Amino acid sequence: MTDSRDISERPASPEEGRPAHNQQGTAPKRARPILPFPTFLQGLGLVVLVLLLQSGMALTALLLDPTPGTYSQHPLTLGVANLLAFSVVILVAARRRGIGFNAVCPLSPVSPGALLLVAVLILGTVFLLSEVDNLTRLVFPPPAGLAEAFEELLDTRARPISSFLLLVVVAPVTEEVLFRGLILRGFLGNYSKRSAILMSALLFAVMHTNPWQFISAFVAGVLLAWLLIETGSLLPCLFAHAVANGTAYLAGLTRVEIPGFTSGMGDAVQFQPFWLNALGVAFAAGGYLLLRRRFREAARPSEDLYRRPGLTS
Repeated sequence: MTDSRDISERPASPEEGRPAHNQQGTAPKRARPILPFPTFLQGLGLVVLVLLLQSGMALTALLLDPTPGTYSQHPLTLGVANLLAFSVVILVAARRRGIGFNAVCPLSPVSPGALLLVAVLILGTVFLLSEVDNLTRLVFPPPAGLAEAFEELLDTRARPISSFLLLVVVAPVTEEVLFRGLILRGFLGNYSKRSAILMSALLFAVMHTNPWQFISAFVAGVLLAWLLIETGSLLPCLFAHAVANGTAYLAGLTRVEIPGFTSGMGDAVQFQPFWLNALGVAFAAGGYLLLRRRFREAARPSEDLYRRPGLTS
């Protein structure tokens, strides 16, 4: 009676230990392992594609603009260009790689208490990063043209509704789906958790193409990646991003003047009052510590993010 066990379960004999040869006498090639999408270089390629599409649409709007700046710099035009560029890249990449909607946009519910702590953490971080931006501008003053363009973008008093849609709705949705939903998801399957967070934050900072926003964008990218890993949901990332951009929106909309915080990029550098920096430290530290304790009490390994059902397609 023959042994029905698979030959792989028995110790290999000297003859069996030799690699099998085909008719030409060469050993068969081993198939290369398929890495989760995207790797770092693939993620960088996605970012470059988005930037190229945005540049192409911006150039088209500029050429069709009857008066320079009338439509090409309108927040609604920028919002449409942003939405189209990100959507095309995300949909094409996800479809070609067979990644489902639930994978790039996991929307598991998050408790209101956790979202409140997220808001506290993000507000404190925004206050502190605003002071970092002041110091950066003091050491490396931005060009006048860049400062003017940035101030026009944040001139929420002139176009409050379209500015709100661009800053608080379109930007958080498109950027979070790409960077946390697609790019970070792939990085977690290819690299360690720490490397995945740092590399996705680096690409997020590069995406802004503004050296004076690099530090702020990088820190924000780290926090947003941490939120996704700990909760397994894109909802706190969307909420946090909207809170951060909404703070800038309100700072431009309100008539309350806070030195160093509500001043424009082109204005003379001023540092924030002590009370605002102290509030930033208290909010950022308190929000982070309370969130970390809440996440630990949930007792769900964060490393399982990309292995859970719905995130492995």
